[in-house]
Amino acid sequence: MSLESALEFARRLREDPDFRWNLGGMADKYERRRFIAGLGYNFTPAELQCAASPGGDRSPARVRMIEKALELHGDNPDAFI
Repeated sequence: MSLESALEFARRLREDPDFRWNLGGMADKYERRRFIAGLGYNFTPAELQCAASPGGDRSPARVRMIEKALELHGDNPDAFI
């Protein structure tokens, strides 16, 4: 899993309206996850949460946030969308 992948995904969501539209039109979180994984994105819910927060850097506070989310969700990719 990768914070860099989550950062790229968050950037694309912000900058690409067609991508957002396609993602939003999917039936459920499982279909969205397959679509996202098919594009090569690979991140945990915690990494996405960190990437989507202002700055998206690796500050100590964000590292703690990632660790806490991993405790709650593990690496379950279906927990985030």
